[in-house]
Amino acid sequence: MINYLLILIFLGLIFFIILPKLIKENEIKKFKKINFLSIYLSLFVFSYISVSITYYFLGAPNISNSTLLEIKEKKQLVKQEQLKKIKKTKNDLKIINKMLQTDPQNLNLLLAKASMAAIIQDIETEIETLKKIIKINPITNVKSLLAQAYLRKNDGIVNEFIKKLIDEVLFEKPKDPGANFILAKYLNQNGNKNKSRNLLLKILKNLDDKGPWHQIYKDELNIK
Repeated sequence: MINYLLILIFLGLIFFIILPKLIKENEIKKFKKINFLSIYLSLFVFSYISVSITYYFLGAPNISNSTLLEIKEKKQLVKQEQLKKIKKTKNDLKIINKMLQTDPQNLNLLLAKASMAAIIQDIETEIETLKKIIKINPITNVKSLLAQAYLRKNDGIVNEFIKKLIDEVLFEKPKDPGANFILAKYLNQNGNKNKSRNLLLKILKNLDDKGPWHQIYKDELNIK
């Protein structure tokens, strides 16, 4: 905002420097039929609009060092919190692994281990743990989680192995959000963009708007 005022004051000064010369040289008489104040106000408004448009296209040129520092500190704080969470999760994972030594087929412990592995982005451990759970008890939701883990490992590309896995999930649970999300990606990657979007919209209608999948589907559909 300070830049706006400086520019406008600068334009005003130029105008008042030229004005005495016009008066001295009787050039001002040329403006007899025109309201002098109207001209000045028009120039003022035009200058303000010009600066506003420039400001809009440039972004935020008036941002201060203190604001930049504040943004940087907030980012660092978020990063520190994330690192603390990861550190805590790694420690918790060590405790879970010790407990699994005495009870290796405990599904609750294995699910906790898979979840913690996902948090610290240890995809290999997550996948191996989910596969172990499925061997003990082929739970549909866990198969969906396994497909999602393989999708992340494969950088979002749905290969035939992942497609086969979600087909199995959807046969057992047709409205599973994870499997349908992957199926939509598969359709999109194979040129069926409209079919992919329609599927996402169909599943989105039945999702809890407070659940995580609701926002994921909206992001995929580019809905705000």
